[in-house]
Amino acid sequence: MRTMWPGSPTVGGLLQDAAAGARAQIATTITLMLVLATVCFSILVTTGQAAASEARVIEQIDSAGTRLIALSDDGGSAGILPNAPATIAALSDVTWVVGLGEAVDVTNPLLQSGRAASRAVVGTLPTDFQLVQGRQPQIGEAIAGVNAARALNLGSGLGAVQNQSGQSDPVGVVGVYSTSGPLEHLNNIVLIATDPNALDSLRFVYVLASDVTTVDRLEDVLRASTPALNLSALTVETPSGAIALRDVIAGRLGAASRQLMAVVMGVGAVIIAVTMLSATMSRRRDFGRRRALGATRSALVAALLAQTSIGAASGILLGTVAGLAVLQATTESLPAWRFTAGVAGLALLLTLLAATPIATHAAHRDPLRILRVP
Repeated sequence: MRTMWPGSPTVGGLLQDAAAGARAQIATTITLMLVLATVCFSILVTTGQAAASEARVIEQIDSAGTRLIALSDDGGSAGILPNAPATIAALSDVTWVVGLGEAVDVTNPLLQSGRAASRAVVGTLPTDFQLVQGRQPQIGEAIAGVNAARALNLGSGLGAVQNQSGQSDPVGVVGVYSTSGPLEHLNNIVLIATDPNALDSLRFVYVLASDVTTVDRLEDVLRASTPALNLSALTVETPSGAIALRDVIAGRLGAASRQLMAVVMGVGAVIIAVTMLSATMSRRRDFGRRRALGATRSALVAALLAQTSIGAASGILLGTVAGLAVLQATTESLPAWRFTAGVAGLALLLTLLAATPIATHAAHRDPLRILRVP
């Protein structure tokens, strides 16, 4: 073994010695590979699948409105300014903003029997408003919710809507949209794209936070700085119940996953410790000779840990690839790469932690006692 100074090997020499030791003790190396492969495979196909399921559940809950904040002028005295959506959209924690004006009943000028409510809309309609037919409206054009379109008898060629009083010009309807969750009630509304300068005030502003963790902070900002004439009359509603449900579900799923992973890791650590103890006992005379020839205790510990890492890393790679392949074939849902990398790193760390006390004990044994001939 090449050394940098007496008793201390170079990195290259240490790796060569570790590889030679792994080959010489092939049974121990294969055992470590199988144990670590089993640990990683078991965690990925159980805890990994649970983590992927948790991510899907949380994503579904989030899409249902845990990030939606509704500002409303219920009494008509808050005076939400028409430029509020543009001002709020400039905040870093906001994904999209849309503002709605007063409700006005409209009819289909060609078929007076149908009627629906309409509201002026300020801001670009977000992707949460799924376009069923037609296109997005320009200023002065309208888009109808699926229920409103049905009530107004708007056919495949769409049409127009007009104030029920007949005192305004018809507005062309260029599309039909559908939305769900907290905004599902807007399916009954005809939204008319309007220039903010043409409005006196807004009655509702819907804000989607960029992340559920920013909802509370964004709520405080909106309560204090929403462009309005009377902020004290402004109602700010957040989905606190949905957020609490999300936290409960995430906590329970996460706790169950962590408990299962801890059990698997614990069993793996015991097997690794027993394997390493057996391996060091079989090499005690080799360690004694090295100590007698001048090898330092730290060099022996490093050599044994490097040898252990070779078998462990091979098993981790094998188990990770096999686990991901099984998940892809059976569920078509893989855990996040951070979870996979974390499992691999934790398995290697656990192996080294289990081997270190055993290697340290072996390196501190008296070489004279080991090499004594009866």
